[in-house]
Amino acid sequence: MQKAIPEIVVNIDACYLSNPLATDLFWSYFNADVLADPQLFKRMLEAYPSQNRAIAERLSVALGVPADQLFIANGATEAIQAVIHNFSSHIHINTPTFSPYYEFAGPDQQVTAFELDPAKNFAVDPEEYVKSVLSSHADTAVLISPNNPDGYLIPDDDLEWILSKLTSLSTIIVDESFIHFADTATPDGELPSLTGITNKFDNVTIVKSMSKDFGIAGIRAGYSIMPTERVTQLLNNGYLWNTSGMAEYFFSLFDRPQFLDQYLGELSSYKAYIDKFTASTEKFDFVQAFNTSANFQLMKLPEHVSSDVAAALLLIRHGVYVRSCGDKIGLDGDFLRVAIRTESENERILDALADILG
Repeated sequence: MQKAIPEIVVNIDACYLSNPLATDLFWSYFNADVLADPQLFKRMLEAYPSQNRAIAERLSVALGVPADQLFIANGATEAIQAVIHNFSSHIHINTPTFSPYYEFAGPDQQVTAFELDPAKNFAVDPEEYVKSVLSSHADTAVLISPNNPDGYLIPDDDLEWILSKLTSLSTIIVDESFIHFADTATPDGELPSLTGITNKFDNVTIVKSMSKDFGIAGIRAGYSIMPTERVTQLLNNGYLWNTSGMAEYFFSLFDRPQFLDQYLGELSSYKAYIDKFTASTEKFDFVQAFNTSANFQLMKLPEHVSSDVAAALLLIRHGVYVRSCGDKIGLDGDFLRVAIRTESENERILDALADILG
């Protein structure tokens, strides 16, 4: 039996959503600063990291937000869980969406949904969305922009209009984990962000993963911006020491303008890879590739093709690992989500897709 099953080797991980150029950048700093100094590395391992508030003080300067409104998280999923478990009773989501937003709901919490239409590129219609939220009587709404798994970016004007109509809600979560990959109007030298909306709407909570854009999922780093009293409540409920020494080192790089400048340069190069990849998939006649403002692309397969089978064949024949979306609530049909990688890897991904599906 074992001989009949071929050895499966992942040559290209097109399931994990990260910027590989940023991973290399972080590694170069970590190698020079930490691995080159064994005593520093030892201290990082044996000593406790700084507490949440101390890390927030450092990061607040780079983000341009008050430190007392900044909650440092062990990855964005911890921030999501903390907000949902502490401040929500009825959550209104869009479908399809990032599954922890409904999976983290407890038995006493209600979840309702606004279904996005693939025929409209999964766009959020502001008026229909607001009507859906208000009629649900939810106290919490979730907006991911760009959305996972479809990559739709809510235009700034639409987002602000939506928020202005939902001031009666106690919490609106705006997840901007993929915002760095979108074409947004950002001043030179600044990190793309929607943090400015927290100054206009006091019920908005921003959630941000660092895994995707900085390519450091292994060290678990994220943050959330929320009202001061909510940060205090979370810290009093056990989130005081929730990050590692390695995550603290990563956050310390935000103090170094050279690192941020280099990151923005690598981000620009990576976005060029994204544009080239999506320009190629537009020419595919064997799948429907949806427009994206993120570093991945959702593809709908022909009716006779199973997403699970297609994903398995891509892995077995080409070593290309993609996300089959057969278990995604809100996707009617067979879909693959394909992460965009380096230029050379992207060429191999495109060739593999053409071979299996073309």
